[in-house]
Amino acid sequence: MKFLLDTNIYFAAIHEPGYFDRHRPILLRIGPLTHLSSVVRFELLQGAKGAAGRERVSKATHHLERVGRVVSPTHADWVTAGTIQGRIWDRDRSVRDKRLQNDILIVCGARRIGAIIITDNVDDFQLIATHLPHTALSMQFLARAIVGPAPYARRRRGAVGFISER
Repeated sequence: MKFLLDTNIYFAAIHEPGYFDRHRPILLRIGPLTHLSSVVRFELLQGAKGAAGRERVSKATHHLERVGRVVSPTHADWVTAGTIQGRIWDRDRSVRDKRLQNDILIVCGARRIGAIIITDNVDDFQLIATHLPHTALSMQFLARAIVGPAPYARRRRGAVGFISER
């Protein structure tokens, strides 16, 4: 089993206080099976603020790059992305302002290497899946499936509840 982390997972781990610690058990468990999409690397650098931000991105992705677990779009992936984006727009004019190109390219890479995408943006990936089948899971869902509820549960008057997904 292989995994690709979407940009929002890296962004949260780098910038949101407590995110990495909260998800440490699952991140450590899937780490050896994780690959980096060069599209995600691009988006992270594009959104980084200054040299310090770019350095944090490099630090977060260095190991995967060093060991060669990077997947990059091919020409065929670009053709597929354009075709799928067009089909989505043809089917539903209300999403014409949605730019799904990068997410579709991430899907193409994941499909090529047989990886599951981990994202907190499941809705866009579900929309893409209607045209290009793949598996995309939220971090919360993956954590409950692999690690179990314990690290994600909280007690409230004797009951156990899960931290809700966004």
